[in-house]
Amino acid sequence: MKLKVAIIDDEKHAIETLLFDLKEYHSNDIEIVFTATNPVEGLKKLHTEKPDLLFLDVDMPGLSGLDLVELMQDLPTWVVFTTAHLEYAVKAVETLASGYLLKPVQSDDLKRIIEKVKAEKQNKKTNQTVSGKIPVPDADGIELIPWDEIIYCKSDSNYCELNLTGERRIVASKTLKYFESNLPVSQFYRIHKSYLVNLHHIKKYLKHDGGELVMSNGKVLPVSRNSRDEILKRIL
Repeated sequence: MKLKVAIIDDEKHAIETLLFDLKEYHSNDIEIVFTATNPVEGLKKLHTEKPDLLFLDVDMPGLSGLDLVELMQDLPTWVVFTTAHLEYAVKAVETLASGYLLKPVQSDDLKRIIEKVKAEKQNKKTNQTVSGKIPVPDADGIELIPWDEIIYCKSDSNYCELNLTGERRIVASKTLKYFESNLPVSQFYRIHKSYLVNLHHIKKYLKHDGGELVMSNGKVLPVSRNSRDEILKRIL
């Protein structure tokens, strides 16, 4: 099955160049569902088209790529930032992005990203066959962790820290996006760019600033302003 791909970039020539490379070298693997030069219009299309993979420019007027990502947290889309500035690329990796491409995009880098997202999509399908558990690679193999034992997940660059019941803590070589994509949306919610929480382990909501959650292990986690209304709907 082909990956559904979208591109949002305020520079038309950048879209055209990336489109050419995708169609020329990856036509068997991808299907372009839309392109947009206006990030606000692009965000609207994301919610209707729901692509598997989004190539997203970082530096755009009005709504940057980093801002746009904050508004698409619930979408089942892998994000790859495209930028000419290395400092933006480094910052992008700290978000839920699957990676980044430096402009001008090199064919080997593009191939690597396509293969990575294809593999992650396949892993997501495979992972869903074990109901109620999520596979987490460790040094000895793969541990199947029950959903209910996960209190919250914390992003740590390209790694993720899982805080579990019984005061267990695991650092997994997977991004927060991986866990967000493979855990049930009815039970887990991303309250912040760095935190994914198990709704069953929330003990209290604290009303100040953007809001905070007290979890069952006593940890207090920040809630982003964009997530505040939704998390209140989920717990009330």
